[in-house]
Amino acid sequence: MTDSIIILLGIAKIGALVLGGIVSLLAYRAYQRTQIEGLQYFAVGLMVITIGTFLVGILHHIVGVPSVQGMLFESLIACSGFLVMIYGLYGQ
Repeated sequence: MTDSIIILLGIAKIGALVLGGIVSLLAYRAYQRTQIEGLQYFAVGLMVITIGTFLVGILHHIVGVPSVQGMLFESLIACSGFLVMIYGLYGQ
């Protein structure tokens, strides 16, 4: 990969981290206002996905984890986050 694509990927990952963090914070604040417990799980699940995706990018580019292994980790993290969200929305 060229250096410019790697820089753009880093910027996109940081942007996704910031935006995902903002949405998670807003969901948690909505939980605090309404005390709807599903919103708390939704916020946690979204934060798991957001931080996990960012960390997989770091593992790949800094530590050197192969792409396929990184995609597997990212998919497992996304599934974990979605399971937390589903539990919060339907498991209560």
